[in-house]
Amino acid sequence: MTEPASGAITSVRRVGDRGLLIELAERVDAHRVAAFVRDHPCAPELTEVIPAARTVFLLGRPSALDRIGRAIPTAAWPEVDERRGKTVVVPVRYDGPDLHEVAERTGLSVREVVRRHSGTEYRVAFFGFAPGQAFFSALPDVLRVPRRPSPRVRVPSGSVAIANEFTVIYPLDSPGGWNLIGTRAGPPLWNTQAQPPNAVDVGDRVVFDEVR
Repeated sequence: MTEPASGAITSVRRVGDRGLLIELAERVDAHRVAAFVRDHPCAPELTEVIPAARTVFLLGRPSALDRIGRAIPTAAWPEVDERRGKTVVVPVRYDGPDLHEVAERTGLSVREVVRRHSGTEYRVAFFGFAPGQAFFSALPDVLRVPRRPSPRVRVPSGSVAIANEFTVIYPLDSPGGWNLIGTRAGPPLWNTQAQPPNAVDVGDRVVFDEVR
């Protein structure tokens, strides 16, 4: 099945000579747009197709970008196979310093926050911000709280956090403004000594398993 793109695209603009940035409306699945691009006759002339939260970035020959750019506004997106990729189970201790505040802001008990977060199957949507940091979608609506007003100077590696429609695991010690609800209790998903260094890839499914 396909879905018309009407209203799904907010802008299509060139970035330099070899880049094209497709900006999407809220809740449009960037992976469906990327799937359309990869199926386009000009796809072999592209070197990168990078979906993110609200954008898809293309890198390739200018003529290919022009043709795809003209096709995007009236395109129809193919369905994305939700069965693709592997399933990774991540043990988590729900001991984050923001867990009680998240419960208060959502009107849920702490146990219900844990149940909702650990009872959802997520998908690796994209990578960004730091090496190896995967963004997992889609957080249940009831848990969607904004980033904290003041970011922390240091968030420990392995922290499990939520903000808006995503949940993440910080791969490194770094600054961060997300709501910390737990700590990864198993092997890291990002290990520079491993090949490949990422234990998950875009399209994989992730399940959080509560460890007490």
